[in-house]
Order: sequence, then structure tokens, then C-alpha cells
Amino acid sequence: MDKQRILKEAQRIAAKFSFWMVSGNIAHLYGYAYETPEVKYELEIKMDEDFPNSPPQLVYRDEIKELLGEFKLSNLEKWTADSAIVDIIHELKARIQEALSGGPRIIEEQDLVPIMVDDSISTEPSTSSEEYITPDLNAYPDDYQTNDYYTPSSSGEDYSYEEPPQTPKPQIFQPATEEISEPSDTSFAEPDETSLAVNTELGLIQQEYAYDQRGQKKADINIYITITLTKTFVVQIDFTNYPEKPKISFPDEMKSLLGDPYQALDTLKKWNPKKAPHIVDILRETETKLFFIKDIEAEAKKILGEYQCDIIPSSATQLKVHLLTYGFKEYLLDIDLGSYPKPPSFNLTPELQQIIQVPITELNIYKNWKEKESEPVEIIREISWLVDKNSRINFEIELLKANYKDIKYDPSTQTLRLDMKGKMKTQDLTFEFQINLPREYPMKVPEIKVLNEFDIDFHEKIKNDLQASFKDFFNEWTPFSYMIDLFNVISEKIFEVSVVSCVICHKIDCVTCGKKIAGAESCHVECPYCERSYHKHCWEQTIKSFGKCGFCLKTPPPSMLY
Repeated sequence: MDKQRILKEAQRIAAKFSFWMVSGNIAHLYGYAYETPEVKYELEIKMDEDFPNSPPQLVYRDEIKELLGEFKLSNLEKWTADSAIVDIIHELKARIQEALSGGPRIIEEQDLVPIMVDDSISTEPSTSSEEYITPDLNAYPDDYQTNDYYTPSSSGEDYSYEEPPQTPKPQIFQPATEEISEPSDTSFAEPDETSLAVNTELGLIQQEYAYDQRGQKKADINIYITITLTKTFVVQIDFTNYPEKPKISFPDEMKSLLGDPYQALDTLKKWNPKKAPHIVDILRETETKLFFIKDIEAEAKKILGEYQCDIIPSSATQLKVHLLTYGFKEYLLDIDLGSYPKPPSFNLTPELQQIIQVPITELNIYKNWKEKESEPVEIIREISWLVDKNSRINFEIELLKANYKDIKYDPSTQTLRLDMKGKMKTQDLTFEFQINLPREYPMKVPEIKVLNEFDIDFHEKIKNDLQASFKDFFNEWTPFSYMIDLFNVISEKIFEVSVVSCVICHKIDCVTCGKKIAGAESCHVECPYCERSYHKHCWEQTIKSFGKCGFCLKTPPPSMLY
């Protein structure tokens, strides 16, 4: 049995689908080929001693049989030693989706990309801190019943490795070539080379953990501690002089999580050679203290599901989150989940801090944090919302400044002051507007009032036109409305001057040809459905990029596509 190949197959499957080991056996996997809110289409995968020369055995649950009936999978039928099991599952998933939809499904490109085994990966035991990925038995679904499935023992074939006599723990395959079920003179080196105590410790370790020998000494080994689906630590231990305190080399990442292991682990801190604990006790305590990574990984997956993130390879708790906003401007923030279930820590760039305008500790989610209830992704949502909101406000102010000179904005009160000057037939008029932006802007309508209303009391028609402009605009308000559109309406009603701006670039003059959007020589196109105005060049760019109106998202007639 090619254990290294089986481990790589498990890695690939776990990266795309929800699968787990059965009874700690890496060659026997159970999981879901496809899930809907109502049904989980369950699948067992067994890899026998001849794998990968022979294909894996698939055991389908009733939901798949009832849906698909008799069927064959081409990737299984055409199996070769270079094939990948994950391709078979992708094909099965496509079959299920096709049957559920009642028609053929267009298989995504990524479903068709074969994943080949990397021949450069050595099958020799590694002494570095290389990470191995193993399906996590502790993450087993609550509704799984093992007696509902075939198992290696019930089928009469042995697909598993040696199973421990106690409750299974997350583990990877055991690279050691010799089996140690209990201490005996024939299982180890001669008594003059290795003591009976050391042999006993090796036997206890082998029952629970995978390990491999580092050098000539039996008790100088690498031990693999698997915590989650994606996290395995390699710890180097030399207990040749047991019961003296062993010499242990912990990976740097583990030290960053635990601190100094010799102080953080009671088994090491209180080591007494006269009453020495077992070496396996050190491993158990280490594993227990690292189990919080499971919760951190779950929270990280929620963030990865909503935001583009970079995983920091050297850390199990840190992510770099990308926030995109208006004009596709990108902001980066670092989040460290190491303190979870307490609030995470953030590192914001000065530019991002200036955009959100409030300290992280003053955010609502942060101030009202409840351990084991609140989620780190909620803080990122609030930061993202503030970035969108304030970037949107800054964007709108820049648009207004391009058309109106007298503008003042107070970010502390979110109040905008603007003077609009225009010429009527008989006199010049100046309107002084104050706009109060609600905290939920642009989801909520801004409040606007005329500060010099007493100056226009005798212009009854103007007052009526202003009020009508406000009413019409705010009745049709959506988060896609802009304040410059309101002032355009006011200009048209009162001064009979158009300051129509493009719905895409929100400028009066085309950025490509310099012509205005309205007038005798204009650069102008209107959507035939929502009647929103575009610069002709902005329309052409939008149609080339999306094929739809950027406002109403409807596809225009063919004559307007190019």
C-alpha cells in the first residue's frame, strides 16, 4: 500500500469536499459528494493494498442510488495509477446536479483539471516542519452512523492500518515499518542498545501517534501531531536517557501558539525522573493545548468564505484580508485570531485607519463582544461597511467639487455644506444647502435643507420647485443614487441648466473625448430601459466589460451592444 499516495489523495479530497476518516483509517473515507439544504449525498471511499494500481472502491448511499439508478463513472472506469480520486467525486457531483436540475450541467473548468501526484515528494520520513494534511476524525458529522456503512471488517477485506485499542484520535499514517503492539524483546533492538523502559515508551507512542526514526538511536524520533484537517506539527524528541527529561525540539509555529513549551506544559515543567510521566503524556497535553486551533480554523473559514484573503504560511492564526471599494481601490488589514474566543487583534494601515475614522476597539461588534457567540468575521464586516460608506462619501464629494466650488464637509458630524449659484432671467440666486448624512448612508436617505430659505420666500415658484425636486428624488432613492443627481434635478427645474452627469463616471465631461454629456456637440447615450445617461465612450466600455447596463443590469438591444 502506497501510504504517501493515499495521504496525498486524502489531502486533495479534503480540500474540495467534506470527508473524514472512518475509525482513524486514512484509507477508508466517508463524506458528502454533494449537499443541498435537504439532502446530503453520502459516499464511502476505500483504498485497498493494491492502490493506486487498482481503483478505489466506492460505496454509494441510498440517496445517490435512488437519484441516479444504475450508472458508471468514466473516471473510475478509465482509472490508471496516475488518476486522482477527487476527479471521480467531481464527476459524481456533476451527475447528481444534472439529475437534480433535470438537464445537463456545464461542468466548471476547475472540475476538469486533473490533479497529478507530485513525484518530487519523497516518501522518506521528513525531519523538517513540513505540514501534512489528514482528514480530522474529531470533525466527524454528528449524524454519521458507522454501522450504516460497510467497514473493512464486514466486507472480509482489510483496508485499514493497525487500529489503536482506545478511542481513535486524529492521525496520519504510521511511517514506521515495524509494528509495535506491546513491548517485547523481538520488537526492538537488543537490550544492551535500548532499555526496556524506552521500548515501552515507543510502544505507547505508536499506539496513538505516527512517528519515524531520525537516526541510529531508537528513541530519537519525529512525531506527527495532527490537530486539524490542514495542520500537522512535527516534534523532534530524543528520550534515549529516559526516565531523564527528554530533549524536545518544537517547531517555531507551535512555540508561537504555546509560548515556551517547557513552561507551558506541566508534564515538562514538573518533570521528576523518579516518577517520570510517559512520553505519550507530553504529546497528549500538547495536543490538548493546541485543540483551540480547531475553533480558529472554523472562524478563518467563515472569513475566507466572504473575503479575499492571503493565508500566512508561517502562522496558524493570521490572515491578510483584502477589502475592495469604489473605483476598485484595495485596502489591506491583518487579523490574528490567536486570542479567540476573545476578540481578535488587527493591524490596519494608516490609510485604512483614516478611512474608517474610528479605532477598532470602538466598533460596535468589538465593544459588545460575547465570547463563544461573537465571530471575528462580524468585525471585518463592520470595517468593510465603514470603508464602503466613507469611500462612497469621499467619492461623492469629489464629484460635487468638480461641478460646485463652495463645498465644505465635516466628517465628525457627517454634514455637508454646499452653495449653488445660478442665473435666472431677472436676477442671480445663491442657494445654501446643508446635507446631513445618516449613519446608514447610502442605505438611508440623506436629510437636506435650505439654509437661506428666508431669502427666497418671495419666490413662491422656486420654493415649490425645490420641494418638488426633493420629494421626487428621495421617493426614488436607492443605494445607487448620488447627491450630484439631486443637484442636477434642482438645476434643471430652477435655472433651466443641465448638469447631467454620466451614470458610470459621474462626470459632465467625457474622460475620453472631453465632450459634455449634454448639449449640441455631446458624447451621450441613454439606456433604453432605465433611461440613465452615459457618455458614449463610458457606455461602450460598460457593454464590452459586462454586456449590460451598469445601472439596471438589463441587456440592451443588439444594435446598442457595440
